[in-house]
Amino acid sequence: MPLPQVAAAVEDLQHAHREILRVVDDLSPDDWGRHVPHGDWTIKDLIAHAIGDMSPSGAGLIHAGILTPEFIAETSRSFDARSRNQSVVEERRHFSPESLRQMLFDSDHAFIHAALRLDDRHLEALDYAVPMGPDYELKVIDWLWRGYHYRQHTDDIRRAVDADYAPVEQTFLPEIEERFRGIVRRREGLLRAVYSVADDAWDEKSAATPNWTHKDILAHVAANDERPHVRLRAILGEPDDAALAAINRTDEWNQQRVDERRDRTVAQLVTELDTNRAQTFELLSRLQGEHLDSKITRANGQTYSLPEYIDCIGEHESFHAGQLVPASRARRAR
Repeated sequence: MPLPQVAAAVEDLQHAHREILRVVDDLSPDDWGRHVPHGDWTIKDLIAHAIGDMSPSGAGLIHAGILTPEFIAETSRSFDARSRNQSVVEERRHFSPESLRQMLFDSDHAFIHAALRLDDRHLEALDYAVPMGPDYELKVIDWLWRGYHYRQHTDDIRRAVDADYAPVEQTFLPEIEERFRGIVRRREGLLRAVYSVADDAWDEKSAATPNWTHKDILAHVAANDERPHVRLRAILGEPDDAALAAINRTDEWNQQRVDERRDRTVAQLVTELDTNRAQTFELLSRLQGEHLDSKITRANGQTYSLPEYIDCIGEHESFHAGQLVPASRARRAR
């Protein structure tokens, strides 16, 4: 008999899987070539990615005895999903939509088979910590709740169909680009947390921020890239003194942005999150060598170099992603 927590994770995955298949089946032939805001992938590329590697994944590693605390720590330190994700998409670029749809249909079979064979002998491994970033930690059992990934990309497909987006080529200073692994990884971790939240938990007060609901936390993070926008424009010679003063009144600015977003849906907030990050990258692409010596002082009085400040953007998202974990489907199923 499967472990109840694992059985619940599998059921959640199957619900999310059926939903992405419904959305994919509604695509027109032209839709497959639409670009997904705000990157280089088309919907076809995104589906190639969403299929994953069709392996037993974490459940298989547990059965093989590979998933140890040391393995998790090393993988967390060194693994860069960007190159792996891109290579998988490139390998499948010549596949037809029909082939990708069939692969998507079959994508979870190995994982589900391995997951449902986990039993009491594996409880210790399921409780291992998985570090996700500053102030953000999961357990292996949380990690097995993989339905978030389909929910995330189902929304991405819907946004792509509704938009008329064309990729914009951007180049970055090497000193800036080398920080992107961290900022991209933190954003992926945040989206994992967002799409793991139980539907009925969004309007509940957060234990970490008693004056805000879980949706308020997302609203805060969705708006927060407006801060680096103001600071980066100042570095680029486009200062707005009133805006600079406003973002340094931290509590007031935060609450105002949350209040302005009370009536927005989770999907709308994620769209804003994505749009604001695209604007951040546009500003970063405009930076030149003479800007690297710029210093940025945050409201807490700490001063950072420009590359260090980019790290702070990701760390902020990691902190708030950790606050969403108690509202996740995995934690509420315990």
